[in-house]
Amino acid sequence: MNIGCNVRARRGKPLFIAGKLVPAFFTLLLCLAAGSSPVRAHPHGWIDLRSTVILDAAGHITALEQEWLFDPLYSTFVMEDLSGTAESQRDALTTLAGSNLQELRSYNYFTEVRADDVKIDLGEVSEYESELRNGRVWMRFVVPLATPVSPTLKTFEFAVFDPTYYTEILHLEGDIITFRGDATGGCFGRIMPPNPTTEAILLAQTMDRDATPDTTLGSVFAERVEVSCK
Repeated sequence: MNIGCNVRARRGKPLFIAGKLVPAFFTLLLCLAAGSSPVRAHPHGWIDLRSTVILDAAGHITALEQEWLFDPLYSTFVMEDLSGTAESQRDALTTLAGSNLQELRSYNYFTEVRADDVKIDLGEVSEYESELRNGRVWMRFVVPLATPVSPTLKTFEFAVFDPTYYTEILHLEGDIITFRGDATGGCFGRIMPPNPTTEAILLAQTMDRDATPDTTLGSVFAERVEVSCK
């Protein structure tokens, strides 16, 4: 499949650029300029994800570190207005990441965390960076938990997804969940693939970019990560 509106068959909310949502019509123009046919079905963009679970000295989960690798179309659009040295581009991309993360705060950074199936509040991201990697925009940021969670006493689960499924966010194929901290021994993360119903698949396949967003769709197509520690 051509690099354009929908680079992968697997591969929602419009992407953020300079703190503003990318208009759907502009994305369509980019696709046409790239020589690909506009695709109506969701998703319209994708992000490769890597996750690291951060624990404190007591073995409590305190934060989730995420790495997002944006699709080539978004990356090309962002880089069109950036020039100069690699260092200046990295500074500009990190500034952009800060603006994007401010917007994403209202959506919990597309991150849902549960302990014993109870949703956990998230803190505000203060640690982040961004740069260009092999022609694609890469962003790393740390989402703190408002309250640390003991993975030995509670069932811990998290998911990263765009609620509208405009952008698909999935871990890299064959990737594993990593852990960082003083008490990571015996910890394991299991990535559970999505299992959408036939009805949900058909709905995603028929949704236009300009359709009223369905904020329940992204959860249906989201991976779930179960974390356990001994």
